[in-house]
Amino acid sequence: MMVRSTVVLSLITGMSILLLSGTASPLEEWESEDIGNTEAGSTDIKGDVITITANGADIWDSADGCRYVYREVSGDFEISAHFVSLERANEWSKAGLMARQTLDAGSQHTFLNVTPDHGAKMIHRDTPGAGTGPEPWEKNFECPIWLKLVRQGNEFSSFWSEDGKNWEPAEVPGTPSVATIEMTDPILVGIAVTSHAFGILTTAVVEQVQGSANLLLPVEPGGNSIVTWAQAKIGL
Repeated sequence: MMVRSTVVLSLITGMSILLLSGTASPLEEWESEDIGNTEAGSTDIKGDVITITANGADIWDSADGCRYVYREVSGDFEISAHFVSLERANEWSKAGLMARQTLDAGSQHTFLNVTPDHGAKMIHRDTPGAGTGPEPWEKNFECPIWLKLVRQGNEFSSFWSEDGKNWEPAEVPGTPSVATIEMTDPILVGIAVTSHAFGILTTAVVEQVQGSANLLLPVEPGGNSIVTWAQAKIGL
């Protein structure tokens, strides 16, 4: 089934961003895995609403324990989503937008996330097995919040919004909103959730995922997009 879509022009990067509608959701084609030090979580995708149940030690230090819902992507991209809720299994439970090289627990990554008690910010692991940081946190936002992650080459930029329309750089004192991380295509892009409490589950609800075509257009088994750019622009 062909998916109808509407193009939304990004004011930040100039990319054409797709907001998908209709009965078929390309999110249902995304993969979902538990990473690292964690027990089995679950992922439920209905239309544009994703409910992720996860535990895991954390997304921090030199290795991660989390649930990851993702798609393999090459090249520049933009992704945004509305993080509706996150249960507080721990003060450091986290949910957010992630780009990582592999599913290895110690993979390099960047992670724009929100916590129950310590606000939102972008953290990153720059090389495999290295530490994650920066350290400063600020009590700024909690769910519900809109988050956006943008890749241009090796530069990853993060933004947040209270309404999904007016975006500001996701900058915390001591923590820039932009990070340079070398990753080789293809990489894995999507939504990560951790309870920060091994064996204790948290649940995050995420909706209205929007993104560039390489993230959201359905693909055939050979890897080609089912919907062409021309079709997407006129909603066919």
